[in-house]
Amino acid sequence: MGEKDIQDMFEWAGLSTIYDQHGYKMWLSGLEDSIDAELLDHFADAYSFENAETMFYDEFLFHLRIFKNISNNNELPPRYW
Repeated sequence: MGEKDIQDMFEWAGLSTIYDQHGYKMWLSGLEDSIDAELLDHFADAYSFENAETMFYDEFLFHLRIFKNISNNNELPPRYW
């Protein structure tokens, strides 16, 4: 996945302001290897980024990693009940 794919994914999720501010850092850190469009879309729905202009990249990455772990570990197997 290239830089343009990441940009498109963030624009599709409605997080283009965050990508504009931190896109280069995302590309350097290899963020595209650990997320997909569906995860990013759910993340954008769950979090409110009212302070996106003042948010540090580390803070954004922290919230994204927590959300990814919660969504991965919060799924029950079929017929759990």
